[in-house]
Amino acid sequence: MDQLPDDFGDRIASLSIEHYVKRLPKKGKPVEGREWTLMATILKQDEDGGLDVVAMGTGSKCIGQSKMRLEGDVLHDSHAEVIARRALLRYLYHQLQVAYHGQDSAVFTAPGVDCRCGLKPGVSFHLFTSHTPCGDASIFPKGGKSEETIDHGFVIRPDTVPQTSGISSQLRTQKRKAENICDKEQQKASKKPMTDKEYPGCEESECQKMSHDTNWQGEKVGSTNDSHDKKLDEGIKNAESDENKTEGDALMACEKAKKTSEPDIHRTGAKCVPGGLQDPLQVGLDYHQVGVLRTKPGRGERTLSLSCSDKLARWNVLGCQGALLSHFIAEPVYLSTIVVGRCPYSSYAMYRGVVHRCASIQGLPPAYKLHLPRCVQSCLQFCHHREAVLQQSSTLDKVMPAPAAIMWAAFPGRCTDVSVNGYRQGATKKTMGSPQARVFTCRKELFETFKELLISLPVDSRPATLRSEQLSTYRDYKAAAVDHHRARTCFLEVFNTWIVSPDKYSDFR
Repeated sequence: MDQLPDDFGDRIASLSIEHYVKRLPKKGKPVEGREWTLMATILKQDEDGGLDVVAMGTGSKCIGQSKMRLEGDVLHDSHAEVIARRALLRYLYHQLQVAYHGQDSAVFTAPGVDCRCGLKPGVSFHLFTSHTPCGDASIFPKGGKSEETIDHGFVIRPDTVPQTSGISSQLRTQKRKAENICDKEQQKASKKPMTDKEYPGCEESECQKMSHDTNWQGEKVGSTNDSHDKKLDEGIKNAESDENKTEGDALMACEKAKKTSEPDIHRTGAKCVPGGLQDPLQVGLDYHQVGVLRTKPGRGERTLSLSCSDKLARWNVLGCQGALLSHFIAEPVYLSTIVVGRCPYSSYAMYRGVVHRCASIQGLPPAYKLHLPRCVQSCLQFCHHREAVLQQSSTLDKVMPAPAAIMWAAFPGRCTDVSVNGYRQGATKKTMGSPQARVFTCRKELFETFKELLISLPVDSRPATLRSEQLSTYRDYKAAAVDHHRARTCFLEVFNTWIVSPDKYSDFR
């Protein structure tokens, strides 16, 4: 694993924040001083080291199962990292259109003998997220004055980031641009020396040998028939019932912890999936169960959306491109680096959440692997981060998450969308079900983009997996991506309580 430059995390963060400020419209952004949001970007790096933001997302909300639609025209998960990844898919489709039609793509080589494109040499992708991903990666002890962070028996001794005098003039310029968007208090805070907590890298062969002590309890979710639907509903109802029973005890435990000097942990709102190990909800360090799958909280109703930590773990095995794009791309698209903005952060928890849990996965098809992204933290804070907004606000009791989510991708046409409750902002009952109500990152729109690319290619120029006339539905085309399907099966053998959406939500055309 190549050593990252000392200023790399700050460079990624600065470019991301600058893009958010300059390229995104005001529509959909939080109300100043009253609302906050999460932000994530994906940047492409060229062989010469140049970095460009190619996908961006903001948002912190999800919809419950009752609001999911069979037509695939609503966003289920509007957390920033998920939206940024879906925006990346749209960017990759555009780059494939360029490559398949004889032009010079910034990402892909020309199609090979198998009619698939490969990544150009030196091209890589990096994720920036303004906050630690929800779920397992955000569970770790709260630090004190000590320079050590103790994570359930593991001691992290992070290195110190060089002082700002050692940062290049180019980075100083980028940092000034990013800091100009914040108020004076935030500018002062963002210049304080921070600890760069990059987890210790290990070779892939060593990682595959790591023991995997976590026992993934619960019923396997392998089929998605009516029986699966019923069991899924029952599991969620039982989990919600258990949560209600323990809520009072948990609150009492929290109050007790506040009155004592017992060490405590940073907590996540994501709930353990039904059928697996559950949170003990005890005082202090024993409040959460680490290493388990979690679903994102909804507004009252439980969601089927897995936490961002879980999804990042999945992308580190299956790639970010998903099943449909894997027809056209000869290798998975992995994230080389994950940069987290200034916020509570633990290098060990990140490593545990997005890498270590996958160590026992075996039997992956060629090209698929357990990928090891480099995880670092930047000293720059996103201007609409919750803590930044709290510092600016005079009415702390009224600070709330922004209701809208913004998505942007580098492709011609309508490259920016704003969604509320999973639909394009401004959608009405009259436009529901029409393209006017859909954002470009929803399943339906991405499937339409996939079909446009497919139809534009003569049959003999299509990958072999796409030449069958029997393929018609979204689910058909995903299942036809044989290698990706095999890799997914290997992944689910380890994460056997992963909540798989019922087939009926993938049967649209």
